[in-house]
Amino acid sequence: MALNSGWEQLRATWAELGTKDPLWAVITQADKRGGKWELGEFLQTGERDVARYHDLLRRYAGCPHEFDQILDFGCGVARLSLAWSGRARQVTGVDISAGMIAKGKEFSKDTRNVDLRLNDAGDLRCFPDEQFDLVFSHICLQHIPRPLTMDYLGEFARVCRRGKWVAFQLPSRNLKKISAAALRKAIVEMLPFGLDRSYRRWRHGYAALFEMHFVPVEEVIKSANRAGLIEIHREPDLSAGESVESFIYIFRKQ
Repeated sequence: MALNSGWEQLRATWAELGTKDPLWAVITQADKRGGKWELGEFLQTGERDVARYHDLLRRYAGCPHEFDQILDFGCGVARLSLAWSGRARQVTGVDISAGMIAKGKEFSKDTRNVDLRLNDAGDLRCFPDEQFDLVFSHICLQHIPRPLTMDYLGEFARVCRRGKWVAFQLPSRNLKKISAAALRKAIVEMLPFGLDRSYRRWRHGYAALFEMHFVPVEEVIKSANRAGLIEIHREPDLSAGESVESFIYIFRKQ
């Protein structure tokens, strides 16, 4: 029941954010809230992130200059799918938010090798086994409840071809025992009669609240190994903020 509740909250959160402020929901830079991202600048952040991953994959995993099929899990508005499109024959992006997918299709309408799909499910059953030579996710799993993330790791392995790669970012722990934001969130959630949602709607223009979830490194490795993935590289990453311990992981499917 708790897992179903977490899934429903996840769907509701990204349905609202995907409609109200999709670019800021992807890259939550304080001065860009409220539709203030300029599209070219926003997409450039995707090129930067993908260039980093591709460099790591080539250096540590012996990956090619161009992939065959890439899965971009949690593709949002195609920020990263578009960046991968110049490095792959085909990029398929999936996301839980219909609003994000709609905006992403608008941004990628002239890019023939990008296909974006709504995946409103806790698995990847929409894809057959071993379809992709790279399964990729960045700043997405951190917003998904921990049990669901572990299930998705199994799905990443299933849809990845043997001998190919899975790469993603995931926070392991909060380095601050309590932050000002966490304290404010706790206080707001104590408000009665749904006033917490009213407060957030007054302050930000929408009531949705997306949370950060942490998975210890040991649990990530154990779950990945159980699914048939072998770690070949891991390094610290600051995408979740300087107060969060987070890593980029690269695995190869046995």
